[in-house]
Amino acid sequence: LDADQLRGLAGIAQHYGDGELRLTVWQNLLIPCVTDVEGAQDALAALGLTTEANSLRAGLVACTGAADCKFGAADTKRNGMEIVAFLEQRITLDAPLNIHLTGCHHSCAQHYIAEIGLLGAKVEQGEDVLPGYDIHLGGGAAREARIGRLIRPRVPEDAVAPLLLNILRHWRT
Repeated sequence: LDADQLRGLAGIAQHYGDGELRLTVWQNLLIPCVTDVEGAQDALAALGLTTEANSLRAGLVACTGAADCKFGAADTKRNGMEIVAFLEQRITLDAPLNIHLTGCHHSCAQHYIAEIGLLGAKVEQGEDVLPGYDIHLGGGAAREARIGRLIRPRVPEDAVAPLLLNILRHWRT
């Protein structure tokens, strides 16, 4: 969200709700007490925002990553959007899938409890050190509580989306 979108959201909350905005632990934004849902949705669309999310976007969570955190080993926000855009063009899922990208060992996006958890990592390739991810699978929360298992360490960021597509294609069958 940029500053103009945040100001616009405040205006929408004032006009269509009770003036309050809330954030969930899953990085979703709530506008309570909306009186005109269609009007609020139109106003959100004018800001470039939506109330709709497909199975891939609905469960996407990313910490600030290397863009804003000195510990971040990868640009999690950008990579998350790129990964989802890549997957959306190639696969459709029937249920939401939690994909969490966290930039460092602090795990602000809680990669370890996601069905697909990506932990930022530096990847050595010859003389170069590239941003990438350690890939974890099988995490869960609440009644499905479990820690994801590391299945692939140090995957370069440009190889993550194709690898996840392969995993999802096999998982679906």
